[in-house]
Amino acid sequence: MISITLSESEIANEKLHENTLRTAKHLFEVHGFLKIENLFPKEFIRTLASNYADQLRFNEEEMTLDRGTLVSYRRYIVPIAFKPPFNDPQLYANGILMPLMKEILGPHFILSSLGAISALPGSTDQHVHADYFPLFEENISTSNTIPTFAVTFAVPLVDIDLINGPTKIWPGSHHVYPIDQRMMNYSKHLLCGPIGSCYFWDYRTFHAGGSNHSDQIRSLLYMAYTRRWFKDSSNPDVLHIEKEERQKISPEHHQLFAHIICPK
Repeated sequence: MISITLSESEIANEKLHENTLRTAKHLFEVHGFLKIENLFPKEFIRTLASNYADQLRFNEEEMTLDRGTLVSYRRYIVPIAFKPPFNDPQLYANGILMPLMKEILGPHFILSSLGAISALPGSTDQHVHADYFPLFEENISTSNTIPTFAVTFAVPLVDIDLINGPTKIWPGSHHVYPIDQRMMNYSKHLLCGPIGSCYFWDYRTFHAGGSNHSDQIRSLLYMAYTRRWFKDSSNPDVLHIEKEERQKISPEHHQLFAHIICPK
């Protein structure tokens, strides 16, 4: 697995050691994704998971949710409001994660989306895809070699195993667009792990949600961090923050919301 495990001192100080930061950046740039085994306290994730579960209305007879966008068979993208407990800086401005995002996306990156992906029992394998099309469609080779412009960050809200549908991801595929029929024969990783772990990938990296053979909903919280100039025009998830919640954001985190918070 292409991953890092945080040391006790990194967790206690909420800061990556310099060597860890360099290693993490290198792994991400080469493979187009990275897993952090133990970024979040489990109790924090359980709080998020419980709150999210309370928002869902699951019709077991029809196997549907009453909200969200159906993106494949029994798989939904569900918007999440930026309010407690999802407006906790521990989640969106994590002290360990932010320096790494700065290394990947440059100093002026923003939080552009917040939502969840829920695979219902019986959901089938998702089609293999990247989260965005090439920025320069007339010059694919250029699009494959430019620096990362957007990152999808996923946080499992349940323990992910081979039964309930790990995300499949293809290392290095962010440099080989377009996808072709041979992709299924390429080396891939299955992103399993307990709550508290997370994984994130370049918008160009090919991936696919796995089929859920369990009798429970498998949900992932996700966010997107992007360069400030990038606007995702192809996905249904957009970050919306009510005025009252905007006013609660600490000034030290305003840069993450530069696209929706006007400077005074």
